Order: sequence, then structure tokens, then C-alpha cells
Amino acid sequence: MKVWITTVGSSPFAVINTLWAACELEGYVPEKLYLVANGKVEQEVKVVNEWTKRIIEAYGEDAIIERIHADEVDFINFSRILSSCITEEKKKGNEVAVDMTPGRKFMSAFSMSNGLAENGADRVYYLHLSDVTKYKNRPFIEIPANEQRLYDMKKVLLEK
Repeated sequence: MKVWITTVGSSPFAVINTLWAACELEGYVPEKLYLVANGKVEQEVKVVNEWTKRIIEAYGEDAIIERIHADEVDFINFSRILSSCITEEKKKGNEVAVDMTPGRKFMSAFSMSNGLAENGADRVYYLHLSDVTKYKNRPFIEIPANEQRLYDMKKVLLEK
């Protein structure tokens, strides 16, 4: 089973577009998604839920979406949540991708750190936009291909 772990911040398309890019460009279509978010972004979580369901279904899967609450200033617990999700899914033999694109800086840092750790995720995705201000609230399909690039940080940093 393919698993996707991401954080949800104030920009839903940071979550949606990285998932969409992974599906479209790498054929990585998850069957299970973890959305880690705090209580301040409930509306954003709803938007992400709606879009991710539609995207996954368009690529032929019916994903399980699990919402996990995390206190935005409890850094230790946030890191433990990510680590636990990765570890538990890897124990089940699942392929795990972590999206480090969305959320606050510390969320991205912990996502990358836990994803790249020994026994971490299989993939650590980052979607780079050439102009964040121009494209941050637009769907993947509306952003020109030359204005965005999907990186798997495991390949970029560890497999040289």
C-alpha cells in the first residue's frame, strides 16, 4: 500500500498540488493519507479532504484519509507523530511518502528530518514554485510546468 503523510497549514494548495504532482509526474497514487494539522486550520483541512479525494479517485484509487491533531507549538510531539506514522506504516510493509512542502517552517523541517532518517520514508517530496505569490492558491493543472518542479529529497540528497 502507498501511504502519504503531510501537514496542513494555511495554504491548502501547498498540500493538494504536491500530491497531485506526485500522482501525475511520478505515478505515486496513495491509498492512505495522513493529514497532520492543528485546530486553527479546520477549514483548510476540509478543502484538502475534498480535493485529495477527487484527485485520488481520478487516478483510480479510493484512499483512506486520516486526520491527526497536532499542537502547533509542541515540537517534540509533532516530530513523534511523524516518526510514528512512518514507522508503523513501514512495519506493515507499506511504501511511505512524506510531503515537506506545506505547513510552517518547523513542520517542513521535521517532515524532512523524519523522512530522511534511517528507516524513514521511501520518498520525501517538495514542490517548488518559481513564484509562490503568483501560484500559491492555484491548482496544479493551472500552473505552467516550467514554473513548478517536484523534488524527491531522498534522491536529491542521499542517492548521489
